[in-house]
Amino acid sequence: MVNKTDKKSDKKRKLILSKAKQVFIRKGFAAVTMKDIIDECKISRGGIYLYFQSVDELFMQVIIMHNKQKLKETIDYIDSSKSFSQLLDEYFLKQKKRLLNIDKSLLIAMYEYRFSHKENYDKEFFYTQFINTKAIILEILNYGVSSGSISIKDLDCLAMNIVFFIEGISMLGTAAGVSEEFIDTQINFIKEMIFSHLS
Repeated sequence: MVNKTDKKSDKKRKLILSKAKQVFIRKGFAAVTMKDIIDECKISRGGIYLYFQSVDELFMQVIIMHNKQKLKETIDYIDSSKSFSQLLDEYFLKQKKRLLNIDKSLLIAMYEYRFSHKENYDKEFFYTQFINTKAIILEILNYGVSSGSISIKDLDCLAMNIVFFIEGISMLGTAAGVSEEFIDTQINFIKEMIFSHLS
């Protein structure tokens, strides 16, 4: 049984991560200090350090929390009895909104962190996050197969290619910007590839 102290501690930790996420969205990663996060949370320095020791640790936990939320949202969508086509459309619509509003997402912070952290531990962390992103897409594709909407033998390979597709457009969007028309064209291409495997 979880006691009140543990619940309060978990609530405080989630609050710090939520506020830190907003700071990373606004400032990227490189410019963020612990003071920025302390100011955003409106709690004492000691209150932050009780849970997190550095900006790096906070950022990694923000990414883990973010990916867990995305996976939960996907599973909730599947449980809501939407069609595979609706689920796919909603997933790509979210990606499109993120790409058109890069300054309101974690993308810039993610790339800044990646390019400044080269240790094996960091590589393992980002590989794990890649696998987590692929898991979200696999949930959607598995639903498509189980509902009879598509018939694909190598779901893992297709999911990986979709991740590469999203990552590629994300990098281009961060570096040079992408138009809505360009995103729509790319999304439609991926959808055609998925639905070419009709049951």
